[in-house]
Amino acid sequence: MKRSITVMTTSLALLILGLAFSVGTAVAQSAKDLVGTWTPVSAEVFGPNPKGNLTFDANGRFSLQLLRADLKKIAANKRDMGTPEENNAIVHGSISYYGTYTMNGTELVLHVEASSFPNWTGTDQKRTNVSLTADQLTYTNPAPSVGPGTPTILVWKRAPAVRTN
Repeated sequence: MKRSITVMTTSLALLILGLAFSVGTAVAQSAKDLVGTWTPVSAEVFGPNPKGNLTFDANGRFSLQLLRADLKKIAANKRDMGTPEENNAIVHGSISYYGTYTMNGTELVLHVEASSFPNWTGTDQKRTNVSLTADQLTYTNPAPSVGPGTPTILVWKRAPAVRTN
């Protein structure tokens, strides 16, 4: 009897300890935890070392810019004078959109007000499997705007604070 109480007490203590540690590393899932600026770590369709920013503000607005690291300059040095090949590379290697956002558990909904991919303007873009820690944001885009439509995983890291004097 005494042994079973000891085993039960030990098991209960380990369970409580396990819960305490899991809470300490729990995935934060509220909109306020997103607030800040994030830089891309991994975005498969944008190749290695993607560039950009994803910013969430405390008022529920967001802005995203994502670019391939290897975008070439336009030879004419005028944005509206790119060759068809240069323009094609830019379209395939960049996206920008902004609007408002809501967070519901592990789903992030981006209410797109305008986008460099016009088909997304006025739509809700869902991001699933959201995992958020103090320094890393990961989510799945189930319907990306490029490629065969296969879900893609994007990983962002929190940008360091910029000090101004």
